[in-house]
Amino acid sequence: MNLFATLHEVLNSDVITRIAAYIDEPADKTNKAVKGLVYTIIGGLMKRTTTEIGVNQLFNHIQKGRFDGALTDNLLTTLRDASQTNALITQGDEVISHLLPAMKSSIGSMISGYAGIRNSSAISLLGLTSTIVLHVLGRQVKDRKLDADGLAASLFSERESLVNEVPEELMPRLIEKLGLQQVVSGVAAPARRNVTETSSGRYAANASGTTTINRPPVSYDLADDSDTDNGALTKWGIGILFAIALAAGGYYVYQNTKNHSADSGDASDVTTVTSDTITADTVTRSLAVPIDTTAKPKPTTPVASSTPPASVSTAATGGLTQLMSPYLGNPTLPKGRVFPLTGIAFTPGSLSMTSGSIATVGELATLLKTYPNLQIQLIGYANDAQVGTGFTNKSLSFKRVNQIKQQLMSSGINFVRIDAIGRGTGVLRNDTSGVVKPTLRKIDVKVVVK
Repeated sequence: MNLFATLHEVLNSDVITRIAAYIDEPADKTNKAVKGLVYTIIGGLMKRTTTEIGVNQLFNHIQKGRFDGALTDNLLTTLRDASQTNALITQGDEVISHLLPAMKSSIGSMISGYAGIRNSSAISLLGLTSTIVLHVLGRQVKDRKLDADGLAASLFSERESLVNEVPEELMPRLIEKLGLQQVVSGVAAPARRNVTETSSGRYAANASGTTTINRPPVSYDLADDSDTDNGALTKWGIGILFAIALAAGGYYVYQNTKNHSADSGDASDVTTVTSDTITADTVTRSLAVPIDTTAKPKPTTPVASSTPPASVSTAATGGLTQLMSPYLGNPTLPKGRVFPLTGIAFTPGSLSMTSGSIATVGELATLLKTYPNLQIQLIGYANDAQVGTGFTNKSLSFKRVNQIKQQLMSSGINFVRIDAIGRGTGVLRNDTSGVVKPTLRKIDVKVVVK
């Protein structure tokens, strides 16, 4: 059972009903908010564990906070007590402030708008859901005897499930708020700690024969050693070092004061020479520029034109440019038009672009540079996922458009201007209309802002 399946089982309908009663929100909206927060927290922790510090902090918080999974065994009983529920919210609120610093308010606003609940309710749910998620992760650590690296690897093994399960309306917000572009596209990976930490402090060789150093585990909590002899000695040592540094600083200032008074004349000469040199150089360069005195005719009547800048028509004459330029160059046409990227194709069942696709991606990058206000949404569809590759149609479509986005970013386009979503085959799983709809395999580009 994967992590999301476990969390959905823990957060069953009875638990959701109890939580909804506590925050005074409808059960259906509460359920939507809690599920959205599960995706948000897991995604945020994935992003956090792409750094070594983040790997250690997550593991340390689970260990020190005693998130061992015991809460999930009697969660419904605990939630019947308002004081215990409040304690869980407070605990989760404190931990998430450390693991996802400065993001609590933005996450609350995102979930509030997504689920249609009050912002205060979203913040409370963030704390409560964080505690539950950490307990489920702590149960994995305990049962599977994971270290920090194992926990990070286990978390990242859920990336495909994250891509497949997050609702389409939430995914763009999630990527923007948490900065998950690299994570969901498969570029990012969990950080591996270079130094294995144990209490022995000895050297040890890994499986490849490379020698590493073993040290005590890193802790990011401040220790109070005021009552120990070692702490006292440490403080005396720091005081002595500070006094020595202060004396050395005073001597340095005294020496520089003497040198300054002795060399003040030379310094003023250097300043004068430098100023004259800069002035002379400026005059020389200004005199070297020829002045064009040829009379130039002025246009008598301004001519209005809706054609795009010359750089588009001369530098790029491909099909995409010819298709989009008249639309982009005409400010009277509304935003929102969708254009097919027919020049981009992938080898069936894979993320490998065909050779002719690179030119179309470059053409799209040129359009984005020519129209600096242009913002787009790449919409991917796939129906060619193959068994045994690890891809579903939805994840395949999502990874393909994110690969295009990465190439556009490599061309110098700001990621904020490019949204990317994958819609699988284009046929919704909960479609009960009974009308047979064709599955799709294509890439579209939607103009969000002109």
